[in-house]
Amino acid sequence: MQKRQLHSLKQKLASKLYPLALLKNKNKIGNLKNLFITIKGYRQIRKNNLFDTEYYLENHESVRKDGMDALLHYIYYGSKKGYNPSTEFNTNKYLKENKDVEKSNINPLIHYAVYGISENRKNTSLTKKQIEKLREKINNDNKNKLPLIKKPLVSIIIITHNGENHIKRLLTKFTKLKQYNNYELIIWDNASEDNTKDTIKKFTNLNITLIENKTNETFSKANNEAVKKAKGNYLLFLNNDIEPLDGFINHLMNVILNKENVGCVGARLIYPDCSNSKINQEKSYTIQHEGIIFKACDYIKPVNKNNGQKYYTNTNIQVQQIIAITAACMLIKKSVFNKVGGFQEEYVYGYEDVDLCLKLHKSGYKNYYTPQAMLYHYEFGTQEMEENKVVTQRREKNHEIFIKKWNTYLKKQLKMDLINNNQIITDKSLTIAFVVTQAQKNTTAGDYFTAQTLASSLKREYGWNIKYLEKGKDWYNIPEYVDVIISMLDTYNIEKIKTNNKYIIKIAWPRNWFDRWMNKDYFKDYNIILSSSKKACASITQKTGKKAIFYPIATDTDMFNENISPQKKYESDYCFTGSYWMAKREIIDFLDPTQIKHTFKLYGANWDKIEKFKPYYQGFINYKEIPQIYASTKIVIDDANHVTKEWGSVNSRVFDTIASGKLVITNGNWGNQDLFNGKIPEYHSKEELKDVINYYMEHSDKRNEKIKELQKIVLNKHTYTIRAKKLKRIIEEYEF
Repeated sequence: MQKRQLHSLKQKLASKLYPLALLKNKNKIGNLKNLFITIKGYRQIRKNNLFDTEYYLENHESVRKDGMDALLHYIYYGSKKGYNPSTEFNTNKYLKENKDVEKSNINPLIHYAVYGISENRKNTSLTKKQIEKLREKINNDNKNKLPLIKKPLVSIIIITHNGENHIKRLLTKFTKLKQYNNYELIIWDNASEDNTKDTIKKFTNLNITLIENKTNETFSKANNEAVKKAKGNYLLFLNNDIEPLDGFINHLMNVILNKENVGCVGARLIYPDCSNSKINQEKSYTIQHEGIIFKACDYIKPVNKNNGQKYYTNTNIQVQQIIAITAACMLIKKSVFNKVGGFQEEYVYGYEDVDLCLKLHKSGYKNYYTPQAMLYHYEFGTQEMEENKVVTQRREKNHEIFIKKWNTYLKKQLKMDLINNNQIITDKSLTIAFVVTQAQKNTTAGDYFTAQTLASSLKREYGWNIKYLEKGKDWYNIPEYVDVIISMLDTYNIEKIKTNNKYIIKIAWPRNWFDRWMNKDYFKDYNIILSSSKKACASITQKTGKKAIFYPIATDTDMFNENISPQKKYESDYCFTGSYWMAKREIIDFLDPTQIKHTFKLYGANWDKIEKFKPYYQGFINYKEIPQIYASTKIVIDDANHVTKEWGSVNSRVFDTIASGKLVITNGNWGNQDLFNGKIPEYHSKEELKDVINYYMEHSDKRNEKIKELQKIVLNKHTYTIRAKKLKRIIEEYEF
């Protein structure tokens, strides 16, 4: 244990100190740009454990004897000699498949750490020994056979055409399987011209019904016809290029017999040794299929879930509901299959299985995937035998049929799945990107804090993912995984957005400067417009013809509440929080702290430029400090600027103060009327401000009574939890 701890300490020190060695030996790295990339990459490699020190030293004894940092050795010398940094990364293969890396003179592992991972570049290469171990692991994981008490007859339907080698492998495996034994094999041969039929006839020890069809029917047509010959109440559609593993039928049947309202059940499909494949060479013993999910791009696209992922990272997955599975291995009750009309015969070898699953889903059935049922799928062998032009034309036609039939339905289903985080139709939850000025901790941008507080509620309530698009930082290039954009800035021109997600929902949220928003030509192009002002909502609707939704800002009660402890350094009788940006503000004209006998403190930027406020100025404070400030005062002044006052938009300090259990006084009449029925004490002159402060300071009972009255309104109507629920409804109701 001590040895491990020492090693861990050395690695931590290395990540801090060794970049200095890189600087010292910069002549070995090349130009200055590559040097900085190398330093960044070194840290990324250490952080993400991309370098296996023990493996490297074990294979290169001279490095161990020299005592040189193993990763530095690899960067300086090892990569040039073709050494591998771990069993997970092949140096020569990465360079061979990424010619730009070789030309760049950047160390291959450095490149992978800094660029390759995000660009989804391939890095793995399995040795023969690794392949043997992995295949052994897959087989061992599958040893746990599931005994079943009930064993109804299962009709296994296999379609074949010139697939002699495939069918031989499949049937040979069936003679050796240890599993469910009550089945019949119905093999529909589509006019094979090789030895397929003769090969099938040799397996006399299996219960096979061979149907020798005279023409090469489509997959859909052949299966539908074969079903008519099935004696079992359960149908198992199985591709001829499958190699099943022990117990797979047991696991499939366990799901369909023990779950309610089952449509169909699918299995985990694994790539076999693909070293000789032209199109899947890198996928040996990785996941080929763990169900079918959908993602938004130019259309709602079906994809194999976890395709290409390492097998051993997915071993703990349990039975789960999913929208669709492949007919390469699909179990379904015959009565259910017939009820929904079987496979749609207008498809020609493509989309027919997904179509069937969607018919089941739309009819109220639940489709399932079970990882315990495992099979190898030699799909690449079949694909590579076909002519590319024929395949392309066929896929285009199938795609056209599928999109016309299902895209509208899938748009709605995908949106609701994302919103509710069901992960049946997709494997992710909704991602919202907020367009903000800045997203750093010490930013002064109020738009970011507003976005952040709403985002926290969305994440907490619904598990949604949050992303921030900062001004000027490539903020128009939107990743495909972003589902919703909420722009906090009128300067964000949505006409410049670039994304592969055609169905992204674009939301504008004006909270102030409403005229600026409305004067932008692209403003009307937003899918949804929110506004923090009722008056602005009416004006926006009139000007754009698009209904604006009243959506005020609110408060985060986790951040602002009565349980926050006061701090002596913030103590005051009354205070103001907010910055001065050289624009006219009523607080400058109306407030004279020398005429009010109670203690005053002022927080924000630039107030030292106002001479009379200098004695009370406490400097700029971080937004996270404001709860302590409100906890340490009695009254907070709200000075609505000329924009928010004119339009009736209510500032965050109003909600936050009330949530903190303190009294707020305001000069904003419109907003007070719209959101608080005029219950917040107001001031509209120097005398009124002085009087209202003195009154509520001298009458604590009246102050507390008013606070309770206002608190009830805020907690029932104006928290970000409530706003999150409303936004969810808005997105749900939006139709593309």
